[in-house]
Amino acid sequence: MKTLKILFVCLFVSVFAFQSCKKKDETPKDTTAPVISITGSNPFTMSIDSTYHDPGFSAIDETDGDITANISSTNNINKNVVGTYYVKYNVSDAAGNKAVEVSRTILVKIL
Repeated sequence: MKTLKILFVCLFVSVFAFQSCKKKDETPKDTTAPVISITGSNPFTMSIDSTYHDPGFSAIDETDGDITANISSTNNINKNVVGTYYVKYNVSDAAGNKAVEVSRTILVKIL
């Protein structure tokens, strides 16, 4: 009976020791949002009835690197009406962190 108790204690200590040696997930979670940059003029002036060609933009993420290809943009430009319009740029990284939306002002004028 004494041998059984000693065996039980040794087994308990062994299980506890192996559990405490278990490797913990030490990979830090990505919580940093990507950053969008626009290149070219802001505001951007274009002639009425002309076609808008975006002068450029990029997105860099601390973990994922260059994620420019993932940027989505929306705009409300009416090239036939003089006025002020906006192009808005958005992107998220692989971890789901959203960048702060960036916008470019578009001025449609009679030039």
